[in-house]
Amino acid sequence: MNGNSINATEMNYPSTIYRLIIFMVLMGSIAQVNAQSDLHINNVFTHFEKNKNAVMVSLSNEVLDDYKFSLFKSINIKDDASAADYVREQIALDEKGAKKIKQVISNGKVTSIYLDLTPKKGMNRLILFNEQVKPERQLILIYIESEHSTDDVLKILLKKK
Repeated sequence: MNGNSINATEMNYPSTIYRLIIFMVLMGSIAQVNAQSDLHINNVFTHFEKNKNAVMVSLSNEVLDDYKFSLFKSINIKDDASAADYVREQIALDEKGAKKIKQVISNGKVTSIYLDLTPKKGMNRLILFNEQVKPERQLILIYIESEHSTDDVLKILLKKK
């Protein structure tokens, strides 16, 4: 072989690095998408995300940096009483081991609950649920992951402008 030859390993080196970078980016995206996958409320998001009466919002890092949230996911569902019952069932399953910050019960049903979940991967996790019947039936379910304490997250969300 002459001094100008390049062996196969050297030739594929940049290609291997690019593949590794792409793989790492994809794995990071999958981890972000599945951040709440260990929770039962994830079933709510996947079940109702394409429902005509639902509006889902999912925000991650870039948009949320100012708040130090790593994930914000919400769904608002209108005119669907069975959806509220389904959401309550899923929240009840996630409630085990969580700290109740606030809970409102009306006519024997949870109409509002704030849950502080066990932290995961250094992130504090919070579930917020609220259902109203008047003037129109609607519910909202919010899931947040943040570096902030749950109290600080609630202060950010509930501060009046």
